[in-house]
Amino acid sequence: MHDAEEQAIATSLFEDRHVITLRGEWDISNRDRLREALTALGSESDVIVDLREANFFDSTALAELIALYKRLTAQERSLEALVGESNMRRLLELTSLDGLLGVTGTRARYLMESLPRLKEQQA
Repeated sequence: MHDAEEQAIATSLFEDRHVITLRGEWDISNRDRLREALTALGSESDVIVDLREANFFDSTALAELIALYKRLTAQERSLEALVGESNMRRLLELTSLDGLLGVTGTRARYLMESLPRLKEQQA
């Protein structure tokens, strides 16, 4: 079981894109919560998933990101994953999803400077 204080989801808009920020551990125990949040984004706009504060995804949580990617690309929309220096970078590399969801170094720097961190969003 996860501590609710350690786990959070926040949504916002940035440059006409939906942004979903995830903090904490995401696995089968909270997959439904993640699925609901990702589904609520719809597929009418591009999406940025901010994983800078996420520290664990199991295969079920990763499958939810892939499902979102498929929904968006079916509507000719994009999904970008911002990982910063989090350990999520390694997960995307190991699963070869960094090519689908990754952002270029220039884009990542821009997003890291421009997007507020989760604590700032909740303030």
